[in-house]
Amino acid sequence: MADGIKYLGHSAFYIKSGEYGILIDPWFLHNPNVTFDINREKITHIILTHGHSDHFGDTVNIAKATNAKVIAIFETAIFCQKMGLNSVGVGMGSAIPTDFGSVRFLPATHTNSLPNGEYGGLAASVLLDVDGVKIFHAGDTGLTREFELIGKLYRPYYAMLPIGGHYTMGVEEAIIAAEMLNAEEYIPMHYNTFDVIAADPIEFKTALEEMGKTCHIMPANEVLTF
Repeated sequence: MADGIKYLGHSAFYIKSGEYGILIDPWFLHNPNVTFDINREKITHIILTHGHSDHFGDTVNIAKATNAKVIAIFETAIFCQKMGLNSVGVGMGSAIPTDFGSVRFLPATHTNSLPNGEYGGLAASVLLDVDGVKIFHAGDTGLTREFELIGKLYRPYYAMLPIGGHYTMGVEEAIIAAEMLNAEEYIPMHYNTFDVIAADPIEFKTALEEMGKTCHIMPANEVLTF
């Protein structure tokens, strides 16, 4: 795969940059629509926004198979360590240097429990700097003014935003979030996986294009090159 962003369905993404391969919220191994071989692709890091099963997903199996470093909020990382994974626990707000650049955990308005039901710390969004390319993954979140602050301070180029409603923002709120965030290119996520999060990404795309922004409605397995 060329350097860029591959969508793995729901909220899962694979970001490739040179010798580094980064998975975000890797819930995809049992998705028949996703084509991704963890034994063929380079996986060096796994980043978790929170511990819910549709985000924590296949972390244990993938990390054990690849020895990828798991980066997560402290309580979630401690759980990963107990599972025998190579994990690093972080707090909210500071940029953590990585081999590929940096990752910064930022607020998300959501709950966070682990696969065993324990408290997983704060739910988060993440801002990655991948060799100078700034990528924002909002995780599961409702609409807050944090998007405005993130846009002003960090100026992400790419942004993945949930649009499915029920557990997160819906389309209407995600449009407002995009306006506040002011990234250049957007990818909708966390929609149409289940009936309860059904949403129309065309409505989101149309509104963003009226703002002069680019929106990529990515089917599973599509790659957006840098």
